[in-house]
Amino acid sequence: MSLTTPTKEEAIALFGSIEKHFPAKTLGSDKWFILALAAIVGGGHPDLAANLYLHLTARPEYQSPDSRKALVRRLREVLIKLVSVVGVPKPIDAVFSIAGVEREEDKDYSFSRENWQSGEANRKRGRDWLDQIYKANHTSTENTLAAHRDFSWLSIEITYGLYLSDHTILDGVDTELVVLSGIMIQNLPRETGWHLRGTRRIGVSYDDVETIQQCIEKVAAFCGLQLTRVPRVKDIEHEVVI
Repeated sequence: MSLTTPTKEEAIALFGSIEKHFPAKTLGSDKWFILALAAIVGGGHPDLAANLYLHLTARPEYQSPDSRKALVRRLREVLIKLVSVVGVPKPIDAVFSIAGVEREEDKDYSFSRENWQSGEANRKRGRDWLDQIYKANHTSTENTLAAHRDFSWLSIEITYGLYLSDHTILDGVDTELVVLSGIMIQNLPRETGWHLRGTRRIGVSYDDVETIQQCIEKVAAFCGLQLTRVPRVKDIEHEVVI
């Protein structure tokens, strides 16, 4: 890639490489771009979200306004969930980049969290999904956060309750693709290990998780990042059944 801003051609080549390498036979052909979007935005190139959108909407399956609206709902939900692991600025910049190339008839004005409320139902939904990802490991996290209860509240009410346990647009595997990509691209060893393990726990195979990591590494290299501190699935496999 170029030493400055990646070109459209370089971005398209990256997307093609990820799609080719992604384990679509087992996970589905509509998930590779979730990983690509989360990693490229988390990796510091939110402007390339527009290139991904245009790359996808050039395909035969996205030639109607309704199909493009359905697609952008999924892309937007990737960015909403990504807020929980990379913050607001990069995802919102990606939204602006997509909005800049959308045609008027393709714009989707739905509002997925219009009726969201805090409260017991939100806490239960967040805790239920968190428990699937962390299982017994969450006890040690809770013990650590007992002296930092703002973060315990944030995890249950917001990170999981508001963002990650809402599977109305993206399912559980989609959600973990967002989280794992957004965390790993930041070279964070502890949280990457948690979500390698969590992705295995929700049913993604050992080989597929390794391939997912390789796809994220492709994006990291494209962004000029080195993932030198993160574990691999073989490093956390012994914890999956705990």
